[in-house]
Amino acid sequence: MAYTSGDTILDTHYNGFANSVNALWGTGSGDRGYGQTDTVSTVSDGTTIQATQWATLMNRIRSISDHTGQDGSITVDTVSNPSAGDTISAFATISADIGTIDTAAAAQTNSAGLQSNSTNNVDSTATLTNALTQTSTYTFASANQMRHFFNAGGRIQISWDIFSYTSDTKAERWNTLAEACGTYQIFGKSSGKTGGSGTTSVNYTAEGFHNMGTGQTQTFKQFAASTYTANYIDLHTNINAAVGSATVMTIQSRWVDDEADQTSYNKNIYNVLDQTDGTKRTTFAIAKPNTTYLTDNVGTITYTNTVNSHS
Repeated sequence: MAYTSGDTILDTHYNGFANSVNALWGTGSGDRGYGQTDTVSTVSDGTTIQATQWATLMNRIRSISDHTGQDGSITVDTVSNPSAGDTISAFATISADIGTIDTAAAAQTNSAGLQSNSTNNVDSTATLTNALTQTSTYTFASANQMRHFFNAGGRIQISWDIFSYTSDTKAERWNTLAEACGTYQIFGKSSGKTGGSGTTSVNYTAEGFHNMGTGQTQTFKQFAASTYTANYIDLHTNINAAVGSATVMTIQSRWVDDEADQTSYNKNIYNVLDQTDGTKRTTFAIAKPNTTYLTDNVGTITYTNTVNSHS
């Protein structure tokens, strides 16, 4: 029997709707699932569906809609929840509404915003002569919690700074480059540079967590714009297993001095103009999805600085 006004509303209709919503609201799989525990209960065959159960179903649809910014695109918002004793009629657009929020959830839109950044600064005060590598890992408590973080619109971001250095031309160019690099952001299905200035030679924008590989991939690179134009800052990223099993993301930041400043000397020993002192900082930050409509079920995300080396 079809789900239409005038027909008997079957438990199979209700359970189908509940399961579809739970795939977005609950554990889900792949690019669906927010990890919320208050999912919609299904009913047994022949059970009368209570007004409170319909109300719960509709409230979950509204919460997903609010989180993804679909208020103007669904009609469940325009009807009232049924109360005990009401005659429940079919909500004609409920299937279409679920389709709308499913599309938005799969795209991992997040109009609700983010919680405040949690930052982890990886600093080096050693003199930069050839290359500096600063690596940080983000470890989630489980593979599902890692998925839920990105599915709900969570963000990882990386930025750069250099300070307390001796002011010479090379150091100033590193400072200019760090500022020009802006901030590199990683979401569930997108990434890319925001802010800063200049032109990147590598800037992955269409790929995020869900299509990130397990091998180190260069996702960002920008060269100095003047004087020391062979010098650059770049990023390599990877996860430790296939999406659905991964719990760790590793991000490697490099400051690479490739400029052939003085070829007649060993610049590590003789040419101080080829060296840069001060503090070189890569800031690895994380922002969880806002909890206006969702409960924070992502758990604790830990940082580990695995490399901080010069060569």
